Amino acid sequence: MTTIAARSAEHLPSDTAQMGRATHPAGAWHVLLAEDDRDMREMIATVLTAEGYEVIEARDGSELLSRLQEVAKQPRGRETLALIISDVRMPRLDGLDMLAALRCARWYTPVILITAFGDEEVHREAHDLGAVAVLDKPFSLANLRSLVHQIAPL
Repeated sequence: MTTIAARSAEHLPSDTAQMGRATHPAGAWHVLLAEDDRDMREMIATVLTAEGYEVIEARDGSELLSRLQEVAKQPRGRETLALIISDVRMPRLDGLDMLAALRCARWYTPVILITAFGDEEVHREAHDLGAVAVLDKPFSLANLRSLVHQIAPL
């Protein structure tokens, strides 16, 4: 039986084994943001854009994987993708399954997960899958900005 993560990983570029942490390019860092709540997604995107990041938005984990394919096809796209921020609970493909799919495909861009349902099990699973942080909603935008700057300084 194929797992959700394995099925999802099939949609990632085949040469993801080379994906690691990006090195700062001459242009702006790209942050891939997956959040099904439009208002929350727009608020986070606005804050990060004002900080100087280029934000690529997705409505769920499946769309996030599609956006990753688009980024991977762009010249230097992989080099500029500094961070993924994703909600945990989303339709079609949730944040934990998306993160598992990334790791199965050996895609190691740092991931911050955000959740309104941050029990100990969610935090443990997220960290086991390699999330660099899990933020419980509501969270401080100042804390998010600080964390993003730590991971992908401009």
